[in-house]
Formats: sequence, structure tokens, C-alpha cells
Amino acid sequence: MSPTREPYRVRRDRREIAVAVAAVLVIVLVTVVAVWILAPADEPSTPSFTPTATSPADTSATSAPAATTEAPATTVPAGG
Repeated sequence: MSPTREPYRVRRDRREIAVAVAAVLVIVLVTVVAVWILAPADEPSTPSFTPTATSPADTSATSAPAATTEAPATTVPAGG
């Protein structure tokens, strides 16, 4: 029987690991910024516009004739 051998492990250089970790962090950072920039804007529940002041329209010429408080000219005198 042959003696049991441990599998061969390649020893990694610390610089190689640092470059890989830095690359992952850059990718995650770019992804987060892209999602933040490209995300749709939140819709407000109420309109955010400010109404403009307008002058009231003159509707007296187009509306029904105004009621008068004067007595009609064809009234019959009292008692007669």
C-alpha cells in the first residue's frame, strides 16, 4: 500500500490576493453607484407644483341678468 498523500496546494502570493480583493470591491462599488444613479425617481403622492395666482374672470357680461330691487313700473296702486 502506498502512503496517503495530501493534495497539492498552490501557495498564493499576497499581492495576487490583494489585487483580487481590490477588483471585487471596485466592481461592487461601481454596481452600487450604477443602481443608485439609474434607479427610477420616487413618485410623490401629492403633486409638487405651486399654483399660480390668476385674476378672477369677469363673468357679469355672460351670466344671467342681475336681479333688481326696484318695483316694476306696471304695478297697480294699492286699493284699486
